Amino acid sequence: MANHTSRNGATTTRGPGRWRCTRLATFTLATAVGVSGCDVLDELVAVDAPSRIVAEILEEPGNAATLMASVVGDFECAFAQYVSAVGATTQEFQYATGGFGWRSYDQRDFEPSGFNAAYVNSTCSTPQQGVIPGVYKTLSTARWQADHFTELLETWPAAEVPEREGFLARSAAFSGYSHLLLGEAMCSAAFDVGDELMPPQIFELAVARFNTAITGAQAQGDAATLNMARIGRARALISLGRHSEANSDAQQVPGGFVHNAGYSSISARRENNVFVVNHRTENVTPEEYFRTIGDPRVRLEDQGRDSPLGIPLFYQTKYPTASSPIPIARWEEAQLMIAEAELQAGNMAGAVAAINAVRTRPGVDLPPFESSSADEIREQLLFERQVELFLEGHALGDIHRYDLPLVPPPDTPYPTGGFYGGDRCIPMPDVERVNNPNVPSS
Repeated sequence: MANHTSRNGATTTRGPGRWRCTRLATFTLATAVGVSGCDVLDELVAVDAPSRIVAEILEEPGNAATLMASVVGDFECAFAQYVSAVGATTQEFQYATGGFGWRSYDQRDFEPSGFNAAYVNSTCSTPQQGVIPGVYKTLSTARWQADHFTELLETWPAAEVPEREGFLARSAAFSGYSHLLLGEAMCSAAFDVGDELMPPQIFELAVARFNTAITGAQAQGDAATLNMARIGRARALISLGRHSEANSDAQQVPGGFVHNAGYSSISARRENNVFVVNHRTENVTPEEYFRTIGDPRVRLEDQGRDSPLGIPLFYQTKYPTASSPIPIARWEEAQLMIAEAELQAGNMAGAVAAINAVRTRPGVDLPPFESSSADEIREQLLFERQVELFLEGHALGDIHRYDLPLVPPPDTPYPTGGFYGGDRCIPMPDVERVNNPNVPSS
């Protein structure tokens, strides 16, 4: 196995079909270095001063369950950071104190390199005790881990991995979600030293992964993975303008279904980042619109004091502890996609019925919405998505899908100086452009 030193000075271990592990603080995104496999083995293997884990130790059929856990753990860490970052970018959260990287999210003014490029620099290897969340590197790592594990499974004899087919379906589902979120957040992205891809191309890759997950989950009778992948595929298909196909997927999701990302207070890496940055470090607070929205699904607690920046501090209580799960996919989201598809098809009654399925379900019991106006139904659908999917990582994708105006508008004075930016998506980081020969430098 050979070592490779990238242009940014990071040394990585490379080799065909190897799980690449490194303890260096930086890495070349274009080489898509794995991280979580190292973290998992730290808990399983005690060795003196391990700068790297020999790939053969991990890449064995007998370690398939550990590698599957690594795929899930990488995604769950990336997902929690993504929800925090998207919340700040879309005014679900408001910058409350400390950290210029937070300000770049809140101000919608992203730097593709440098100290304040938190969306690039922050990783799941960085303790999450108040860290500014990452997006590109975290999701790229999760995507690579899932796809590489799939490659390993496809080379191992089925007899040596009894759960092989189930692992293939689950790994494809998590790869699908990593692609999906990158497509919703990024202006462009690249994978495995490949070409620069635009969001529609990334969504197509997500659909392909979800296709694999759905086929495999159906064969295995794995209802959880099946419905998670159906919702993910519907979300990608709607972003591609394929509403009828998305409707078909969403219609098959059973009532009450939810697939959560799990978190734990056992370590900083495993904590719910949304809780950490709002409750513990108070870097962000729910934005004024949500503080005054008056919908019971947006659950907040007034702390009765201001942040150092003079902003009223509220705690969201959707995730009341560091161990609170975050929904990746759930029935309510499927219903709102049905409403969107029916509205697009001109079926106003069908759209209203789907909206009311969410509003009037037990435990919510809001008055039913009534209208036959396409404009009014669209406005209500957007509101339902704001409150029902609050702090679940949907808001930035909604800005793109519905071509929503940025709030506050670009060039509005920013509270701590300067002006709000007009970034509607997160730019590809310079580290990718520098280290990937297939991506234009500018």
